Amino acid sequence: MKKILLLFGALLPMLAFAQADRKLDADGKLLYQYQRTVSEPCDTCKELTVTLLFVNGNHPAAISLRQEAFDTQVRWIDIAGGTAGHEEVVEFVTANLEPNQTITWSYAVSAKKGKVSAPEKAALLIMDEKYGVEKIWLK
Repeated sequence: MKKILLLFGALLPMLAFAQADRKLDADGKLLYQYQRTVSEPCDTCKELTVTLLFVNGNHPAAISLRQEAFDTQVRWIDIAGGTAGHEEVVEFVTANLEPNQTITWSYAVSAKKGKVSAPEKAALLIMDEKYGVEKIWLK
C-alpha cells in the first residue's frame, strides 16, 4: 500500500500539469488527438515551458491555441507551421493543417511579478472543413 501511495504521490505533479484527449468519428477514424504538458514548477524556475502536440485526423482542419496573459508573459519558443498573434490579454498561434499532419508548439510562461506556478487559462480551438468550431479548455 505504501508503494502505491508513494508512486501516486510521485506521479501526481506530472498528472496535474498534463492534459490529453483524442476524438474519433462514428466509423472509429481519428478526427484529432492532442497532448499538452507543462513543466513542473520549482523554487528557482522563473518560467514554465508548455508544449502542445496536435495530430490532425484525415480531414483538413484549422487550429488555434489561445493562452491568456493577464498576470503572465508568453514567449513563443517553437511554433513551426503556425502564425503567432496578440490580442489585449491573449497570445495565440494558429495553423491550417493538412490531413494527418502533426504539429508541436512550445512556449514559455513567466510571471509579470513574482513566481509563476501554473499557466493561466488556455483554450484550443479546432475548426473543421464545414467551419464548425470546437473549443477545448486546457487546464
